Amino acid sequence: MNTLSYILLCMLVRKPCTGYELKQYLSLFWEAHHSQIYTSLAKLLKEEYVSVENDEKHSQKKIYHLTKKGENIVNTWIQEETKEPSQKDEFLAKIYVASILDKDTVKGLLFERKQHQLKMLKKNQAKQAQIDQLTDPEEQKKNFGRFLVIQRRIRMCEEELRWCQWAEEQVEQLFSSKLDD
Repeated sequence: MNTLSYILLCMLVRKPCTGYELKQYLSLFWEAHHSQIYTSLAKLLKEEYVSVENDEKHSQKKIYHLTKKGENIVNTWIQEETKEPSQKDEFLAKIYVASILDKDTVKGLLFERKQHQLKMLKKNQAKQAQIDQLTDPEEQKKNFGRFLVIQRRIRMCEEELRWCQWAEEQVEQLFSSKLDD
């Protein structure tokens, strides 16, 4: 079974979900296309790790539930050693060659990054606000892992924004010293 399948099962521990909801929750820490998600869900259904029911309001919508067999395989997977995270960041590749770029281009790259981080920060703060509104202790418990992940995302955005500010200062220093030469 692939990692995406395990992760989808993990998403269903908290509550039954549609494929669309799974895509939304997954975006907190994993990239997957709808086609990958639905292909994995079909395999999980065939292996009886999930069950499915049709939504009463929308007959085309399917709601996936974790089965006991699915819960057992999640518990087994959790015990396995976690692989190192992968990283793909086009921005970092571009900023890596800052030495051949002019000041305005570097500042433009940093500006774009800040705008993206501000957008992500706002999005994650909205998710945090939803969790903060939960009053039922059982719902709070079910959402505890989501809370931890969202807090990490918020803190990473804040740190990235601090780094962008620092990098802008470095650019100013570098280019002002070039003028002095």
